[in-house]
Amino acid sequence: MRLAHYEPLSLTDFPGRLATTVFTVGCNFACPYCHNPELVTVREDTPQLTEETFFAFLERRRGKLNGVCITGGEPTLHADLVGFVERIRALGYAVKLDTNGSNPEVLGHLLETSSLDYVAMDVKAPPSGYSEMTGNPYALVLAEASIRLLAESNTVHEYRTTVLPLLFAEIDIDNIICMLPPGSHYVIQNFVATKTLDPNLVHARGFASGDLEAIADRMRLHYPLLHISTRNGI
Repeated sequence: MRLAHYEPLSLTDFPGRLATTVFTVGCNFACPYCHNPELVTVREDTPQLTEETFFAFLERRRGKLNGVCITGGEPTLHADLVGFVERIRALGYAVKLDTNGSNPEVLGHLLETSSLDYVAMDVKAPPSGYSEMTGNPYALVLAEASIRLLAESNTVHEYRTTVLPLLFAEIDIDNIICMLPPGSHYVIQNFVATKTLDPNLVHARGFASGDLEAIADRMRLHYPLLHISTRNGI
């Protein structure tokens, strides 16, 4: 695995768990609002973390932490992700995967083998804008396949979208909801400007809290399991 770094303790990344979050390097999407641009491709400022260092930390924290969130970048691009997950689980940790849904084959294998305890999948845009938002012409087909896999699985999961007024109108959120199966949780994450892949968005603003709440209230009329989070997506 090509790892960048880890956060020793997160109270928010893995619902219901005291978790550590580990970041992988490399992504096949180029979403302009991405807040981890140093993880999209290897750059001079991309940090490096060895698996040995990370697993030594997990060994020390056994009994104190009970979850590991694997995020990125896009973790499913790594050929050894399955073995990485198995090794984490062997230490007694629950595993959450953050994914953009671009590798349904790997996601499907992990779901079929019950290797994951939680999955959060980013749904990047409405169908009409998926390729443009991600910079990947196959992104929509792959995402739709992963959405179906999650919906048909027994694994706890959520779909989520990072939204900002410059790129998303209310109709776009409504069209994303039309892609989702009923009965699954959907999380809207308000954009928070820190770092962005597109430097023109560094000073962009998210929705005003009242505006986003009003949009969410309207969306809940036909998709009750919609929530708002202030965390950015991957």
